[in-house]
Amino acid sequence: MKGAAILSASTLLVKLLGLLFSIPLANFISAEGMSYFYGAYDIFTIFLMLSTAGLPIAVSRMVSTAYARNCRKEADQVFSVSFWLFFSIGLLGSLVMLLGAEQIAQMLHKPGAAGTIRALAPTTFFISVTSALRGYFQGRSNMVPTAMSQVIEAVTKVAIGVGLAAYIVSQLGDDTFAAVGAISGVSISAALGTLYLAAYKLRQKRRDRTLPPDGGVVASRRDMLLSLVRFAIPITIGSCFLSVLDFVDSAVLMDRMITGAGLSQAQADWFSGVLGHARKFFDLPGAFVVPISTSLLPVLSGAIVSGDRHSVLHISSISMRVTLIIAIPASVGMSLFAEPICSLLLFNKPEVAAGAARLLAVLATAIAFNSALLTTNAILQSFGRTTRPVVHMAVGGVVKIALSYFLTAIPEMNVMGSAISTVLSYLLIMVLNLIAIRESLPDMDGIAVTSMPILLASAAMGAASYGAYQGLLLFLPQRLAVLPAIVVALAVYGAAVVLFKAVTYDDVVMLPKGEALARLLHVRRKFRPRHMERRLPKVNPKKGRHLRL
Repeated sequence: MKGAAILSASTLLVKLLGLLFSIPLANFISAEGMSYFYGAYDIFTIFLMLSTAGLPIAVSRMVSTAYARNCRKEADQVFSVSFWLFFSIGLLGSLVMLLGAEQIAQMLHKPGAAGTIRALAPTTFFISVTSALRGYFQGRSNMVPTAMSQVIEAVTKVAIGVGLAAYIVSQLGDDTFAAVGAISGVSISAALGTLYLAAYKLRQKRRDRTLPPDGGVVASRRDMLLSLVRFAIPITIGSCFLSVLDFVDSAVLMDRMITGAGLSQAQADWFSGVLGHARKFFDLPGAFVVPISTSLLPVLSGAIVSGDRHSVLHISSISMRVTLIIAIPASVGMSLFAEPICSLLLFNKPEVAAGAARLLAVLATAIAFNSALLTTNAILQSFGRTTRPVVHMAVGGVVKIALSYFLTAIPEMNVMGSAISTVLSYLLIMVLNLIAIRESLPDMDGIAVTSMPILLASAAMGAASYGAYQGLLLFLPQRLAVLPAIVVALAVYGAAVVLFKAVTYDDVVMLPKGEALARLLHVRRKFRPRHMERRLPKVNPKKGRHLRL
């Protein structure tokens, strides 16, 4: 949780800076121009997942396992092997995006997106190299390099990307070139983040030379590469499968809106850009759950290897509960306040804001499902069950495409069909993951037991904050009244989670001055039965055995 706290703090800053990047662009670039911006990201995400989904998790897991056995030399060789693998994947992805930009744009039914795809091509290489470095540090439970590199990328992206886009709009008045300028800022920021991590790794290497050598036996580079790939491939395929489906979904959406719903190319581009804005806002709360899943896997893997039943149950349960404590109120709040939030963030585009709010109100209900999906994926991967999340995501992805195909062709529904299909697919994947976790952790608290007090606290928060918002509308405009309403929501939710016992003593004591805070809030420790303290036999993760605790 310490690692999650570090990443969460950096994520908060990064997301605030991300708003400073995306909101100005959304307010001075048309929805059609932003459609090209989001179109470049659709193809970029495929290569991003190819290089960052499974392999960094595999690196993190192998490094943490090596350090658990006090074999530093093995951990260093894991990094060396993974670095050159990531380097090759990143270079290949960059060349495909650079040389095939026109063909990709045609496949997306967005001919104007070719320039943004080319501008984003270098980012694929830098992100791949960055992933190897971040996976290594996360395996050592050092989240500071990841956090700092994220901040560096976010700051420079805002300064360079927004600056270039604003200059192009003022000088040329061309939204397409402005989107290219904004994307160029993303590539430059990714390069700077990679340079920081490389410098940090060199400094870490000099520090490690002062440590006494270990005498552990290290596997060959070939065997290590095979182990890395064997663990990573199922995760990568699953993540890439979803990314490919998102790419297909975007193409299907454009095609069905034009051929099925009877919209023009310009109208379809506009709706696609509006949906991109709604998805951007939808992703904000879920991003705070990523640090939990990132920090969870190496720690939980170490506990599983040690056969420590109490730690495995404790880590899994607390990670799931903290995920829901963040995600459920986010779903409630963003769904309730979708209209004023979009009105505030898209202040210069009232029509775009109205369209995005309608979509966000629906998408927001899936924030909790998506967040739970991330954490349950990490739990299953920690147990070595990498194939199950892949199958579940594939099933959810196919359902999403099928629903989107039929719903978006309905003229009255059009782009709303994509939002509905997204909600239902995330719900399905989450349920399948929870069923799989029950097989490995039958003693883990059920999702209904964990979520019920959080749901009650979120309902109290929603009622109080929405009432305050309606009262504030008598004195303030809509987009300003939402800000104090959010403050009310935070205050009420903080009190409600304690009142409904949604947090435990263990949750509170992890915070700074946690024991004093627990006494102040009257949160008491619950004693665990003796049978929960038993230890399990150690398991060799290389043999691929699955624990049932």
